[in-house]
Formats: sequence, structure tokens, C-alpha cells
Amino acid sequence: MISRLVPLLLIGFSCLPALAQTPPPAVSTQILTLALHDPVTDLFFFDGKVPQPFQANLTGLSQPLPYKGPRRFVLRASAAEFTAEPLPAPVASVDLPLDCNRILMLCLKSGKEPLKLRPYDISTGKSKAGDYRFFNFSRQPISVILGGEKFGLPAGRDTIVGDLSWGKETLDLPMQMAVFDKGKAKLVYSAVWGHRPGRRNFVFLFDGKHASKPVGVYRFFDVPSIAAPAGTAAAP
Repeated sequence: MISRLVPLLLIGFSCLPALAQTPPPAVSTQILTLALHDPVTDLFFFDGKVPQPFQANLTGLSQPLPYKGPRRFVLRASAAEFTAEPLPAPVASVDLPLDCNRILMLCLKSGKEPLKLRPYDISTGKSKAGDYRFFNFSRQPISVILGGEKFGLPAGRDTIVGDLSWGKETLDLPMQMAVFDKGKAKLVYSAVWGHRPGRRNFVFLFDGKHASKPVGVYRFFDVPSIAAPAGTAAAP
């Protein structure tokens, strides 16, 4: 029995070098950045040809950064670090999602805490102009009514909502949110959002800073029909 297994084991081991030499998957995409706490400046990434400056602002999505390279996205403190020997530890790094033409890179940095990167696939084939993508970064589930759409969003989850008319018309959309307090729904947000059909909207929900405002709401957008999307923060 053992004599029969030996040839099979040899075949298996002969395949290991080929597997080890398989290059990691490459990524070709555009990266849009957004800072959620403190702005990020004076960093660099390698775009596949040369080091490029990297920054993320609080006021809106960045212009798209073309990227072609390894799945592991690396930020360094200077352009010279990419050719230094030995390579110093990066400021931050993260694996990018595969097979997407746009990535939203959320940058989380507060004070002296290390920078954390959170990439999300925002490919134009997965969400269209007029859609809303909600991210619940709070510690509680939130119930949302946007126009005629009603949905619940658990803590730490995200979802895309839309309506056929949202991609065609300029509208005023009633927006309400509620949380559960002692088993009862409590309205914590109510407004009317101006809606434009050419935009994809990204809505971030956080724990509020005061008991009178238990949920913080931040809304940004890109324009998928143009190569350089514009992004601004809204205060609905």
C-alpha cells in the first residue's frame, strides 16, 4: 500500500514549486478616497509605474486614482521608501477587492492612532446613478425610510437601495431613521433630501455625539458617467 502512495506523493510535491511561483492576482482599478475622522496627507502609493501622492479629505470623495498593481495596496511615508533596502514597514496596507473597476477607500485615523484602510467595491456595474449605499458604522441597528423604500440595517452592515425613478428624475425624498429604545421604535432623524438622478450616493451612519442626536449622518456622492467623479459632503 505504501509503495503505491509514494509515486502519488512525489507527483504532489513536484507540483508545489509551480504553485509557489504563481504570481499573486493583479488589480487594475480606480481608487476614490474618503477620510472619516482626520484628513490623511503626505503619503504615497505605487500606481504600477511610479510613486504617487495619496490623500483623503473629510469634505468629499477624491478624484479617481488609477491603480495597477498587486492586490496588496501599500501606503508609505515617502516616495523613496519604495526603493529603500531593506524596505521599512508601511504606514498602512490592505488587500483590495478583485474584479472591480472602482474602489472606495475609507481612511480611518483619529489622533495618534495608526491609519486603517477599509476598501469597498463600488463598481459601476453593481450600483447605478440614482442609487444610495448605506453604511451603518454605529453600534445599533437602524430602520430607514427613504422615499418609498423601507429597510433595516444591522450594525456593521451596508446595503444598496434604489428605485427606477431615482435614476431619471430630480426629486425631494423624505428621509426618516429610527432606532429601538426599550423595545420601542424611536424616531431619531427626519429630513427631506434633494435628489439628483446622475449621482450615486454614499451614506455613512455613526453613533451620535449627544443623546439628542444618537445617529450621525454623512452623505457623499460620485458621478459614474464621467471619468473624474465629483464628491461633496451634504448636510441634509
